[in-house]
Amino acid sequence: MTFFLILLFLVALFVWIQFRSKRLSVGRNAKLKGKVATERTLFTLQIGDVVQYQGRDWILETVYRYYQDKFEWIEYLLRDNDDAAWLVVVEDDWLEVSWLTPVPEDELCIQLPPPRYIDHQGISYSLREKGEAKYSTEGRVNNQEGSCRFYDYQTKDGLQLSLEEYDSARDGGLDINVGRKINSLDLSLLPGDGKSVYANVSR
Repeated sequence: MTFFLILLFLVALFVWIQFRSKRLSVGRNAKLKGKVATERTLFTLQIGDVVQYQGRDWILETVYRYYQDKFEWIEYLLRDNDDAAWLVVVEDDWLEVSWLTPVPEDELCIQLPPPRYIDHQGISYSLREKGEAKYSTEGRVNNQEGSCRFYDYQTKDGLQLSLEEYDSARDGGLDINVGRKINSLDLSLLPGDGKSVYANVSR
């Protein structure tokens, strides 16, 4: 009789442990599902999200997606008051993240097609890659599509200079930005309200 009671107790204990384990599992899954909508990655940033970098909060204003054959990359236009920056995310064989800032038009004059080497503020950049890509934008009132030619320059120390020549679909123009590769772990990505913060944002 005693043996039977002990066996019955062990079976009941086992059933209770299994039931409690399932409840905890369901609770964890529910919490995870609740977080999915608010989590951000370098590939899922949305308009109005906040990118924290080097002690500053940058608001995402426009998403540019580029397509070259089967290769794609993303450029996020960020604003902090009057300052603009570009967060460039490229994933090929590995993840490459760059932080670039615009060069004023009167600071660097470049004739097209651009040369193999460009000197800017005492730094010499050499052409690493060039090509043509299609692009589309997200976030503006009138989202855009078109094509552009790009020229990527780099120094031995990893500094970058980017030229992007746009077609007439966006009134043409040459954008020049400089910066460098950064560690993605230096960024904090926070969800926003999905709305543009700054008015009259231009590339």
